[in-house]
Amino acid sequence: MQYTRLAAGTLAAVTSVVLVATLSSCSSPGKSATSQLALAKQTALTVESQIAAFAPANDVVSTHQTLTSKVIFPCLSKDNESYWPGSTVVNLTPKSDIDAIMTAIGANWATKSGWLIVESKDASGTESLVLTSSAGAKFTVTVVQGPQLSITALSSCFPTAGLAGMKQY
Repeated sequence: MQYTRLAAGTLAAVTSVVLVATLSSCSSPGKSATSQLALAKQTALTVESQIAAFAPANDVVSTHQTLTSKVIFPCLSKDNESYWPGSTVVNLTPKSDIDAIMTAIGANWATKSGWLIVESKDASGTESLVLTSSAGAKFTVTVVQGPQLSITALSSCFPTAGLAGMKQY
């Protein structure tokens, strides 16, 4: 578990740099929509990896991270901007301490500046964490049967001018 936390700490530093670059690019004239999409996507992928790293390596059976999407979705609150959807699934051994993993994820992000963490349980008792960055990216972490740690990501919004019709994002 100590190695997992060290890896998450290192990734946190990288994500901070990527988030700053993403925020800077959004306000910089002349940045292409393609480069802003790439930054938003890379930030989402990095945070997904950070979250997945909280599963102890000896409990991980397999991990699958979606690296591309065939679609981007319009941001509801911003005209001519979209977000990139991503996901990571970590298949765990049956002996995995799911509660400890979820607690560690929530505790870690609760100490980070610029993040809002909401914990909830649905009617069936499935626990989830929603981590929202001040840049607008949103990550939902749930545990599903298997057990699996499911991480869905919505990147921060980026301009979409010139991105229509791409085969993948």
